[in-house]
Amino acid sequence: MAVRESGEDYLKAILAIGRERGFVRAVDVAGRLGVSKPSVSKALVGLAREGCVEVVAHEVRLTERGRAMAERMRERHEFFRALLVGCGVNAMVADEEACRLEHCLSDESFRRLARAVVQAGPSPDAAAAARTAEALCEPGGVPGGQGARP
Repeated sequence: MAVRESGEDYLKAILAIGRERGFVRAVDVAGRLGVSKPSVSKALVGLAREGCVEVVAHEVRLTERGRAMAERMRERHEFFRALLVGCGVNAMVADEEACRLEHCLSDESFRRLARAVVQAGPSPDAAAAARTAEALCEPGGVPGGQGARP
């Protein structure tokens, strides 16, 4: 059974708290994610069943698998946040939207997207994408430019 989006968010929170404090408790996770402690307990049971965390004497620890998944989500989050901020999106909005985007793509699609962004340069496809994006930014804009201008 695969870890769901919410489980990935728990793993990412555990990773961040561990880096900040050196240890993680369920109450810390609850505070970070804005959820109840019973919700954290239930999530940790599922994550432990998936081999992603261990709870030892009230301390939550990532397993090797859990750490790898958390790092992957953190890297994706940072990529999307930087991309959005670089496009002029407000940093707080970019952070919220990066949190949603990090879960949307398969590993293969993400690798290809990241590679394309890094290698982006002038091309007919980039120019067409820029025109479409510009049309979408106009009031009433739709893809392909139809109805883009009132």
